[in-house]
Amino acid sequence: MTSVNELKKEEIKEIAIEKIRERLAGAPQQALFAAEMIKEAEKVYEKIVDEFKSNIIEIPRITIQQSNDIRSGFRDFDLDTNNLNYQPVSEEILIRKLREQENNVDIVIGKGRIIPDVPERIIVNELMNYPEVNYDEQSDLLFKLTGQAIGKFRSWLDADQIMNVVQYHKREIGRYIYSQLMEHFYCEVPGFEKPVVKPFTRIEEHNLSKYTKDSIHHYTDTITPTSAIPGKVFCGFRKACHNLYKFDSKTEKDFAIILENEAEVLKWMRPAQRQFHIYWRHNSKQYHPDFVVETEDTIYMVETKKEGAMEDSDVQEKTQAALQYCKYATEFTIQNGGKQWRYILIPHNAVQTNMSFDYLTRSCAQKV
Repeated sequence: MTSVNELKKEEIKEIAIEKIRERLAGAPQQALFAAEMIKEAEKVYEKIVDEFKSNIIEIPRITIQQSNDIRSGFRDFDLDTNNLNYQPVSEEILIRKLREQENNVDIVIGKGRIIPDVPERIIVNELMNYPEVNYDEQSDLLFKLTGQAIGKFRSWLDADQIMNVVQYHKREIGRYIYSQLMEHFYCEVPGFEKPVVKPFTRIEEHNLSKYTKDSIHHYTDTITPTSAIPGKVFCGFRKACHNLYKFDSKTEKDFAIILENEAEVLKWMRPAQRQFHIYWRHNSKQYHPDFVVETEDTIYMVETKKEGAMEDSDVQEKTQAALQYCKYATEFTIQNGGKQWRYILIPHNAVQTNMSFDYLTRSCAQKV
């Protein structure tokens, strides 16, 4: 089935009734009453479907996860050579310096010397010691920048003097180029894989910790201090998909009051931990939205956050993952006669019990 409305189709009803027949056939003690029980099931089937529909929000089964392809590198730029003003040193100082360095292949100097590398390659070899530098992917840029550095030296040095400067100052030159490279470094957050979307799933139950009778409060009760709210269990909801809920803050409790009082809201829920499969932070963390709210034409995934945390990288990463879910859920549900999904990120200070849900959705909706 692609929609809960299909439960009312005659062929689906026949499948359900047939399963009842099979179950009764396996219980001989009920065989005498089988015909009456099947007749009663046929009579109340649509009523049961209507009751089932009134207590669920259609949530497509979608697993949102990031691809493992992390892209990083350096954007193209021209080297600022203004501060590259190195001068040659004496042959004695150069020999001493090169002998101090291990694993050097460019230490033979003087007339008739063998130089296995040109100056540009010596500097590129230095750049390859930095972890962000990938020679295979960035060689063109590396040689362009080192060529610009060598070009600056050519304005006042001859070939032997340039080699002297490069051999003696290669680490400083490499560090100079690297510092500018890092100003143009990028690391792209992995994209999300296109998921397989399946029809609606059941509403998962909350696994509330044990609570005593006196810890249950009506959702409109005032709890003081407000820091005690996370330790309470609340009841009395008319539009919620569960009978009991816990709230992590006064903001969440106040938002539930808004939802209960808003005529536009048909149903809402606090999703259980297993309800959604939305992953972020390279698939190492799972996102659990605070609320899901259904109106006449839209289903909203809602998150409330402290105002100062709205721009935090964690919040933004979770937002992108949630938006991916809403995108693919909308594509599926619209094709099957359902409602669009939208993601709402609401700052705590915007939630007041006299605030309308419509205002919050218009002012806080997020876009893909």
